[in-house]
Amino acid sequence: MNDSIRNRKSNRRYQSGMVTTFTGVMILVLLTLMMFFAIRVGVFEQRVSSNEMRQKLAFHAAESGINHAKEFFRANSVLVASSTVDLLPNGEDGWLADTSEGRWELCSTWAAANSKNLLTDKGSHPCFGESNAAQRANSYYYTFDSSTALPVDTNAIINGDTEQVSVEALLCVLDLVPEDEVPVKGCSTDPATATGIADGTYFLVTLLARGEADCSGGNCTAQALVSEQVSNFGAAAGGNTPAVPITTKSSFPPSGTAEVVPNPNAGGVGVPLSVWMNNNSSCPGSGTIDPSSGSWATCEMHEWYGTDAMPDGLACEGNCSCSQAESISYTISNDDVVGIDLAFDSNFPCDLFQFYFGVPSSSYETVKGYSKIINDCSSLGPNSFGIYWVTGAECRINANTQVGSPDAPVMLISAASDTVLNGGAEIFGTLFITDVEDSNANLQSTGTNTVYGSAIVDGIIGSYNGTFQVVWNENTSRKAGSGGGLGSVLGGWSDFHRDWE
Repeated sequence: MNDSIRNRKSNRRYQSGMVTTFTGVMILVLLTLMMFFAIRVGVFEQRVSSNEMRQKLAFHAAESGINHAKEFFRANSVLVASSTVDLLPNGEDGWLADTSEGRWELCSTWAAANSKNLLTDKGSHPCFGESNAAQRANSYYYTFDSSTALPVDTNAIINGDTEQVSVEALLCVLDLVPEDEVPVKGCSTDPATATGIADGTYFLVTLLARGEADCSGGNCTAQALVSEQVSNFGAAAGGNTPAVPITTKSSFPPSGTAEVVPNPNAGGVGVPLSVWMNNNSSCPGSGTIDPSSGSWATCEMHEWYGTDAMPDGLACEGNCSCSQAESISYTISNDDVVGIDLAFDSNFPCDLFQFYFGVPSSSYETVKGYSKIINDCSSLGPNSFGIYWVTGAECRINANTQVGSPDAPVMLISAASDTVLNGGAEIFGTLFITDVEDSNANLQSTGTNTVYGSAIVDGIIGSYNGTFQVVWNENTSRKAGSGGGLGSVLGGWSDFHRDWE
């Protein structure tokens, strides 16, 4: 019996030892598994982190390409959607011209040549980058020198050995009815069949950037696709195109001599307007009409030119002037008449800057940022186009200097303290004097100087020692107000693409 008891106790000790051994082994196994799991998680997290870093590098490469492309189109804004041959005085053609300098091809033409369906197919070609498949047939894609890539250099920003980026572009020539509540009617390929304006004045460009990272031997492990839409502002952005030769918040006429050729239909069919002035009592510095001031006159286009046909180059080819007998309004030799073409408006907008640009004057930096900023006007000439912003003490247009051209006009925004035109100066486009940087900003003219388009004086009209002429021209005013200012379209950025791969 004692032996039996001893055997049972011995068995219990043996069994207890087995349990302890088994438990220890299981703990070791679990610890080993946990260690391997921790290592695996660490490796996975490292891979995720590395992938995320590569993706960020690819994304930033794509964004840098977008920003460089914006500057490329901003610098060439007048050329982008023009089909005019010899658009600039230096002979450069518009990019829609059917010449060797043309840079756009219709997506529908490419699709037909390559048996592609723009509505249902997908691919890496830029035409598939238009999110609205129905609009692809009316879009153009950029192509030049057998390449669809824009000539933008981002090597200064990205590491060209391990990262790369290419940017392509689509063009939509806007069919625009500025006065409608919804002004944009779509993209047009034929102005003759458009609802409104579709001559390339207003356009939208879709930028398509493909950024890649971790590149070696021509292969990259990370890719990012980014697109952004930009458009030239003007009527499409809530601003207004000038409809009269002279708009001024100060008094008119100035001391000195002036001649104005009105918009013949600005006040209605057959009702000319030469000057639109501030008579709004709620606006600071309301102006006055003093017909006895200086020697000035307004007259119809054919009377000023002395011919029924406007010259092709717009510029006066002889001795153009308004005679007293043909004038609508005038003060000559103490004889004065104020006609219907001088609008002294009690509803004049107090913020002219906002009225014309769609941006409050307090936020003028927005427009300034879209412009070519210069410290004086000495560099301006016939090949100047787009929007210029002059800052500093003086903008002086030297004698016998042409600024802009009829087909490629300028929007010259002078925020300088003094804007001075010297004898023989000619400006094609819009001259905008603003006091956002100097409350005493003023316009002065010496000798015979001419603006073909419009002049907006959101400042002070100074003295004219000579003859200051403003000859209304709708095309130059409209094109000047739309060219150069490229801004991002609200909701136009995307890093998701349904069909562009």
